[in-house]
Amino acid sequence: MDWSQGTPPATRSAHREVLPLLRVVGQVGLTYIIAEGPDGMYLIDQHAAHERVVYDRIVAQRAAAGAPATQPLLEPELLELDALQAATAAEYADHLAGLGLGLEPFGERGYLVRAVPAGVGGTGVVSALRSLLDQLAGERRVADPFARAAATVACHGSVRAGTAMALEEMRALIEDLARTGSPRTCPHGRPTLVHVGADAIERQFGRR
Repeated sequence: MDWSQGTPPATRSAHREVLPLLRVVGQVGLTYIIAEGPDGMYLIDQHAAHERVVYDRIVAQRAAAGAPATQPLLEPELLELDALQAATAAEYADHLAGLGLGLEPFGERGYLVRAVPAGVGGTGVVSALRSLLDQLAGERRVADPFARAAATVACHGSVRAGTAMALEEMRALIEDLARTGSPRTCPHGRPTLVHVGADAIERQFGRR
């Protein structure tokens, strides 16, 4: 088998997980990417994998430049908040700004979202922010507000289950995933992939 067209392994280090070389085969259920590896088959959850990619990008850009790169929205999104959400937004304003969100006060308790972190879809940003503010308001103390915010924005801004992906898009996603620091889990701890070994496949077909 020629693995030269697969995903190159990430650079090894003492603190980095490494994916095996993977060759994308296709997509099943518009939700999982099928890939072949040196020892069997891998099913990759496209949403969880993209979540990890987006989250790591936001964190890395903030570490390098103080804030992630942003992309302006063609049309600003209106974020209307209740009193508790508005108070929480004011309390965590620095962390929200650190995400690369362009928020402009609008009215008594609203904001216009004019920019989002680069690589994050703008259509889910309002629901992401509402979800995030509800989470922050519901907890007395959040250990790492920025990490929580980045994970929520990454979740809502990533490719969804049920989305058709072209072969090149799937390859690019797996390549990006392989470059992350924790490619086997999403920021919320869910697995990004499941490995079915060659031995297990052969047993299912009565070959062992």
